[in-house]
Amino acid sequence: MENSQTLTIEQDHKSNSCPLCNIPDQEVLAEFPRWRLARTKTMKRHRERLMLYHKEHVKTLDEQSIGEAYMLLLTIGRKYFSHADQWAVFEPVYATVPEHWHRVASDLDENAEDYEQILKTPRMIIGNHEGTISRVFPIQNARGTRQR
Repeated sequence: MENSQTLTIEQDHKSNSCPLCNIPDQEVLAEFPRWRLARTKTMKRHRERLMLYHKEHVKTLDEQSIGEAYMLLLTIGRKYFSHADQWAVFEPVYATVPEHWHRVASDLDENAEDYEQILKTPRMIIGNHEGTISRVFPIQNARGTRQR
């Protein structure tokens, strides 16, 4: 009993200073029973760059919840990324808020500020016209650095 109360207090404390927990309601594009959708703080020269995050301050999720998040992103992405041939959902390798579960989705614009980082990030690529979904895992060379 004591551990669960301690955990709740710790989660409440973390959520008070967490930037995702404190996104103002007016910046939320859509809300679902367990999720919120917002634009990322920095667009990095993308036409659209979205973040789906859990309403509760949690770092990890069970597989069913992760599947739900990806299904929501696939549905949402059809609308928000209709301008692009392809778009992607990124693994949180470079997340600035790793302690709160979220995923970022954006188009794959080669002129975006973060395009080199995109190439280094594991991602799921969605083809709007063909309806394809593929996973990309950057290759690491012998020195441990990633290649395209």
